[in-house]
Parts: sequence; structure tokens; C-alpha cells
Amino acid sequence: MKAALAALGALGLLAAPAVAAEFTPAGAAGQRVLIGPGAPDAQAVRAAVEADGFYAGPPIGAGACARCHPDVAAQWAASAHRFSSFDNPYYTAAARAFHAARGPDGFRFCADCHDPALAVAGPVDAIEPATVEAQAGIGCLVCHSMAEAPPPIGNATYALRLDPVPVGEGHGARVRPAGAADGRLCGSCHRVGLGAEVSGDRWRRGQDDQFGWADGPYAAGAAVLGAPDPASCIDCHMPRVPASEAEKGAKGGRVRDHRALGAGTALARIRGDTTHEATSAAFLRGAARIELAQRAPGVVDVVLLNHRTGHPFPGGVNDSNQAWIEWRVFGADGAPLAHSGVLDGGRLPAEAHRIRAQPVDPRGDPLAERAVHALRSVVFDTRLPPMQPRAARYRLPDGAARARARLLYRQFDADYAAFACRPLPPGPARDRCFEPPVVEVAAAEVAVRDGRLIQPDDPERALRHGLALAGGLAADARAAEAMLVELHRADPADPRPLLGAARAARALGRTDRALALLDRADALPDASPIRHRLRAEALADAYRIPPARAAAERLAEALPATRKTWALLARLRTLDGDPVGALAAADRLLAIDPHCADGHYQRMLALRALGRPGEADARRLYLRHRPPDEAVLRLRKVFRQRHPALAPHLDPIPIRGP
Repeated sequence: MKAALAALGALGLLAAPAVAAEFTPAGAAGQRVLIGPGAPDAQAVRAAVEADGFYAGPPIGAGACARCHPDVAAQWAASAHRFSSFDNPYYTAAARAFHAARGPDGFRFCADCHDPALAVAGPVDAIEPATVEAQAGIGCLVCHSMAEAPPPIGNATYALRLDPVPVGEGHGARVRPAGAADGRLCGSCHRVGLGAEVSGDRWRRGQDDQFGWADGPYAAGAAVLGAPDPASCIDCHMPRVPASEAEKGAKGGRVRDHRALGAGTALARIRGDTTHEATSAAFLRGAARIELAQRAPGVVDVVLLNHRTGHPFPGGVNDSNQAWIEWRVFGADGAPLAHSGVLDGGRLPAEAHRIRAQPVDPRGDPLAERAVHALRSVVFDTRLPPMQPRAARYRLPDGAARARARLLYRQFDADYAAFACRPLPPGPARDRCFEPPVVEVAAAEVAVRDGRLIQPDDPERALRHGLALAGGLAADARAAEAMLVELHRADPADPRPLLGAARAARALGRTDRALALLDRADALPDASPIRHRLRAEALADAYRIPPARAAAERLAEALPATRKTWALLARLRTLDGDPVGALAAADRLLAIDPHCADGHYQRMLALRALGRPGEADARRLYLRHRPPDEAVLRLRKVFRQRHPALAPHLDPIPIRGP
């Protein structure tokens, strides 16, 4: 939020009269500026917090706006943005612990995004949840007063305009900041870097849904499986919905949905909002798909595809949310023969296949209680990138007649819910807090006979299975190449199997084979631009630098907005003896992602080769953002030893079952 936010006392608000109203100064206290007129009585807020542990009454900070925007205000009133601060017990518990660990100044890391009405006053010496400011969440005038599109570095690097907000002429321009329509504003808080002031150690990447989207096909427009229609954060999370006649912000009878739907089922349940819980669950259903595919007699691959979520699934905070595969096998009489991932007393057994990025602390233990200051590494990442199939493997027991797999999700795991909910006052809200709802995202069920799945042939399912296998170890990659080549023979006009087979061949070190497959894909219409990256990477593996660079140059023409493009091109230009070109590519990369270690490294090399100033600064930034590879390897080894039931997640295609 920085210094501009601290000066919010100059920002005006809508005056009390409903007719001929104008935004006028609301006093020197920044909190009152964000909250605005018509806030609930402080005693009512305190009474609600004492009774339930949080306030969920009439919303704080939208009273003035609701006069002209009743639909938007009502939508926002149920959103996770409204319940971002100490009106969210799941956040409150982690925030208290972080405040205790890092003090008032360090707490701004949380507060600048979660607690803007508190952050405007500076360091929070002591957290007092039973205040209007602490229960305000992210109000209307936070997002709608941003001065400009924030830089792509996250951590609340936004500034707010301080000029009055007019009613009537000029109102729309004043409250519609740059970057609002394409989601750039979202990245100011949905992208996180953990600096030394947080970690007490060194810089690390935290939650990053913004670049999870920007690197994917919904932003870049390319994937082996085909390019989906481009979509931004706003398109998916704030689509246009029908509006009432009273909603002044509607266009063509529709308005952006300010519920900002995501995975907020637990937040809705705790306050008894069954409507928002059901709507959030419906939003999650179908976000990814699940299929069963035969790998060998008695061996089944559960193939997962994130086909509808623009960033890796699941997004958000992977140290406390849960997505997993529930696997069940039944005999001919319907009796259960085997299972995995079935909740036991609300807790997920250790053998379940989890779909998450797993952070660990300095001991190599899974991060607990949202202690982000203790994060030292991510030891595995089984999340589902957009349009990239992944698989987990299960063995069938003897006598299997039916197999069923479900992809399940809940916003908080049972252990974290217990940690967060214990401090709440006894009552219905506390009881609901302990039980975050489980949502079935997708399911598949297939009959089995003699260890084989009984289902019709489906080339598209086979293609997804082959692409998932291409990311496995050597045996799986060989099987993938053969399977995908056979699929291409059946449909010679489809370039997708060739691209997948080329990926598998590259994984096997068969560079010429990969290039031959890519040449065949080039001759077909609608081949994805991903082929340029596959060719450049395969050639670079074999140190064939000039042709690798030529392929990367074509990639930059086709996909100029992604980090991978410019990171690859900067490296290849360096290796090709072109420091001027490498510097230009590194600068393009750092304009997209100022925290990218590769960008700073290539910039350092280019400046050194050119004898230009700035090499020392580039080296310093590289060393600051460089992943601690040695520590990561050590922690993975420790994690494997300390948590053997979780260790299969470290393998490309984990194997489950007896």
C-alpha cells in the first residue's frame, strides 16, 4: 500500500444527504476514510465479535456506494474480499501468530492486503479484533481508488488516489482505475514475495496466482491441447451477471459480479450463508476433470486435467487448503476392496494423493498453521497447470469389478480448521468453523474385468493420458511416445499427438527424434506455437545453439508476453554471443517479472560482456532472488525420510495401492 495509502485522510467520501450529494473530506483518520459514513455502531460490532468471534452484520464501507450500486454492494457483502480481515477467523489465527513472530512492522506484510482500514494508520502495535476497522475487510474504495495499474511485483504495491470522488460527471473515470478490466489490479495482492523481513532468512516466492495465469494458455493463448479463449482474472471471477434496474453501474442490464467467486465455501459456511456456500461450490464443480485410463493389467492411471481454471488448480494458499483424489474399488457384490483418500474423522490419511504445492519449514516438515515466516522450500508441486494433464497411479486388487475416483476440495484442512476455530466463543459459528465443506470437483467410475477397465475407446481420453505419461519417468515417456504416434496415425491431420510425442522424445534424450516429430507438426494447420519452445529446448539440450536461438526467436514472435519465452531467448542469445540481444531479452523478462532470477542473471552477464555499468546491481538482485537449490535438495531428502507416506508425491507419477 506504501506511503500514498497512509495519506488517505485527504480522500473524500459521499456526504450524508442522498440528493445532490458529493464526496467530501471525512477527517484525518485514514480508517474512517476507507470505512465511510453509515458504518455500524462500534458497540454492535464489539457485541458480534464477543458472541461469534467476528462481525457479519450490515457491511462496513459500502453504505455510500450502495445508494447507486445496490447489486454490486450486495454481491461484495458476501465475498471473500469483504471477509478478508479479522471478520475471517481463518485469517485471524494466522495473523495473530505472524504478528507475534514478526511484530507490528512485519505485520504490514499481511495488513496491506488483508486489513487496509488498519494499515492506513501504520504499524499495528496490538491487534484488537472487536473494532469497526478490524472488521471492515477490503472495502469499495480500496480497489476503486487505485491510482494506476500496480507494478507486477505483488505485496500490495499499489497507491491510492487522494482526490475527491465526484457524483455524476467524472465519477466513472475516478473509480475505474487502469488495469481493472484485465486483472492487473488483482496481482497487487494475489502475488506474494516473502522477503527477509518475513522469512528472517532470504527472499522466496509465495502465493502467485497472477503469474500462474500469465504463464498459462488463458493468457498466452497456446497449449499442446489447444488454445482456450483468452480470459483474465476478471473474466472468470467477475463475469457479467444480470442487474436490477436500480443498479446504476449496469451496462446492457448486466454488471460485473462482485462476489468474486472462488473457493470461499468455508467462509460462507462459518457465517451460515448457505446461498453463497452453494454458489461457491457450484463454481468449483467442473473446474478440473478426472478420468480413468489403463496403464497395464491391474494398473490404472487417474488422469487429471485442469481445463477450466486459468491458473494452476488449486490456487490460493496451498499450505492450508486441500485437494485430493478419493479412490475406491469394489467387488462384484459391491463390497469395498480398497480405498485411498477417504476422510477418517474429518482428516485426510497420509497415503492420499494430494494436489498441492507442498511448502516445508526448516526441519523439512509440512508448513503448519499458515506460518509463512517459517517457509523454506516447496518440496513437491502436484497442482494441475492449465491444459496440462497429470496422472497418479493405482493398483487394482484381485476381484475388482468397479473403480471410482473423485477429485475433492476443501478450503481448509481439518488441522488448520482446529487451530483457527478453537479460540472462537462456543456457539453455532464455532461449530461450523470446525467443518469446512468438502466439494466434489469431478468424478469418474468404470467397470473392471480381470484387471482391465471396461470402457469404450476414446481418442481424446487417450491423448490426455499420453500427454500425462510424457511427463513421467523413462518407461512412461516411452509408452507415451508410442501411444501418441499411434494416435497421430489414426488422425494424421491432428498435430497435438505429435507435439506430445516430441515432448516425450526430448525427455528420453532423443533430440533428433523430437525434431523430426516437430517437423511433421509444422506441416499441419493449427499446430500450437508451443512447438517453437519444444524445438528450442530440444536443440538447447544438445547444445545446438544457433538453431535453438532461431526457434526461440520465432517463439518470441508468437508468444511475446510470457516469462518462459524471454528467459529462454535471453539465455540462448547469451550463448550465441549476442550480449546486446541478451540484454534486451532480459529487460523484457524483468519488465514482466521484476523478481525473476533468470532475468537478473542474464542481465548481469550481458552488462559484464558489454562493459556497461549496472553489473553489480544485477548481481545483487540475482543473488537475492536466486532459488536456494542446495537447500531445496537437502529439504527434499529430509522430507522423504521424515514423511515416507507423503514421499511418493516427489515422483512424477506417484504409485498408490497394495
